[in-house]
Amino acid sequence: MSQEQGKINESKVKKYYENQGYTVLNQNDSGFPDLLILEGKKLVKLVEVKTPKHPVHKHQKDYLRSLKALGFEVEITVIVDDEVNVEIL
Repeated sequence: MSQEQGKINESKVKKYYENQGYTVLNQNDSGFPDLLILEGKKLVKLVEVKTPKHPVHKHQKDYLRSLKALGFEVEITVIVDDEVNVEIL
């Protein structure tokens, strides 16, 4: 299966579940967070990883805010001099 056909199939399956009332997040969506943090089988938070030279883009921040509005805990981490600095959105 080609990459293009794979995206078409993903879109069909996404619509299938959305039509059943589910919210469907796709890792290929522009702005989707870098990390999904799990505790056992429970999704704990979504994390975007950045550096001072590569800050969060507007479309990423918008996506993260929409996830927060859905009730997810969302964080942006900025790596500075090998230190992890957490910013809760």
